[in-house]
Amino acid sequence: MSTLSLTIRESFRYRGHSGQWSWLAHRISGLGILAFLSIHVWETAMANYNPAFYDWIVTVFKNPFFGVGEIFLVGAVLYHAFNGIRITILDFKPEWWQYQAKTAKFAWALFLIIFIPLGIYLFLAIGTYCTELAGEGSSCWAIPPFPG
Repeated sequence: MSTLSLTIRESFRYRGHSGQWSWLAHRISGLGILAFLSIHVWETAMANYNPAFYDWIVTVFKNPFFGVGEIFLVGAVLYHAFNGIRITILDFKPEWWQYQAKTAKFAWALFLIIFIPLGIYLFLAIGTYCTELAGEGSSCWAIPPFPG
């Protein structure tokens, strides 16, 4: 939790322009990826310890709410990767720091060019899944009963 409070506190302290937003987005995307990985490791471990619970949680994760979360996860991974590569290049070529604002805009542009079509595709997949379930008489928003 201290990392989150540090992110929030530092996002208001630093008063840069593109550097501030790149830093903040990089930090938030990293925390989002960390949260996903923590949940993923935990739920995958349940396959060995409690298979019935694992089957239930996999069914719950098919809910469109989690589908939207996957879209955000893809965005976080893409942005974190592109910005991380940008930072690495600038670290190895300190004389290029004068182009920091341009490289930040380039990272954002590359992210948007790749993320927008992927996000639309993933969102349409959620709609297709819900349509298929509706055709079967089920609701994609229904949470299955907890195995007891």
